[in-house]
Amino acid sequence: MKQVFAFFALAAAFTLLSGCAGTPKSESADVLSGGSKAGKEMASITRDIRPLDAEGWTLVVYYSKGSATKRVAEDLAAIFEADIEVITEAKERTMGLFGFMGAGYQATFGVASPIAAPAADPSKYDRVIVLTPVWSWNLSPPVRSWLRLMKGKLPRAAFVTVSGDTKPDKIVAAMEKESGAVPLVFEGFGDKDFLPENRAAYLAKIGNIVDKMK
Repeated sequence: MKQVFAFFALAAAFTLLSGCAGTPKSESADVLSGGSKAGKEMASITRDIRPLDAEGWTLVVYYSKGSATKRVAEDLAAIFEADIEVITEAKERTMGLFGFMGAGYQATFGVASPIAAPAADPSKYDRVIVLTPVWSWNLSPPVRSWLRLMKGKLPRAAFVTVSGDTKPDKIVAAMEKESGAVPLVFEGFGDKDFLPENRAAYLAKIGNIVDKMK
């Protein structure tokens, strides 16, 4: 039995690593062995896109172990002058091999990890933007938990994924299932979008979300 558990644990760790592959470990998005550095040094979004005078209230919700998902969330929040809800796990996630194993297993098998009680009620907002890192080609467990808690409560929604190279479609489908909401728009950001030479592509994705959620 112990050998079986060890096999699945190592397989989960491998799939988490592989799911974030495509760029060097030090730069890949939301890798648990230290967190992503992508987007950390990017210029303020308001240099390129002015904050909106949008009607109503906006909530931006995200979970991130590094800077990649956090960067996109904060840029969107700046444009919409939104409130921010940072999803926090009830127990601090450990780093290293066992952190990889636990995260890979949970993401692969659709586990929703316990999170701290959310402060904001999304049903009181006019629009909600939910962002998740991609772990092992799947929805991150903390965001899965938040979406389950808020099932049926989301108003106009946008879903955003941030990963090394994973396409957003599969993750967005899981977000729809967990939340019971179909987003007005979704976007997927990869590591290359955070590079200075790809600023135009990054701005185009942000702009698409903004246009659909005004």
